[in-house]
Amino acid sequence: MELLDEDKLAKFVRSIVIEMKPELKSNLNSADVKKMIEASSREWLNVGQSANYLGVSTTTFREWRKKYKIPSYTIEGITRWSKSDLDAFWKRRGVEGYL
Repeated sequence: MELLDEDKLAKFVRSIVIEMKPELKSNLNSADVKKMIEASSREWLNVGQSANYLGVSTTTFREWRKKYKIPSYTIEGITRWSKSDLDAFWKRRGVEGYL
């Protein structure tokens, strides 16, 4: 399968967005779409990235995800965690330090 270059991907995403929301056609340029793609790709993390984000080993992260039921999303066998869910978990389970 051929990988799409950035411009082709941006055009494809733009066409899908415009199909769903035609009113955005005049306001949505390729640069904006590229920024959206980049931002969304940074939000979703795999196991290793999630562990690094929380500052723990992958073993600890795997234990925590089961024990504390950290929300995850799986599509066709690929599981990812959102940074916002990891932040919420950390805030919920953490102990506030001294200032």
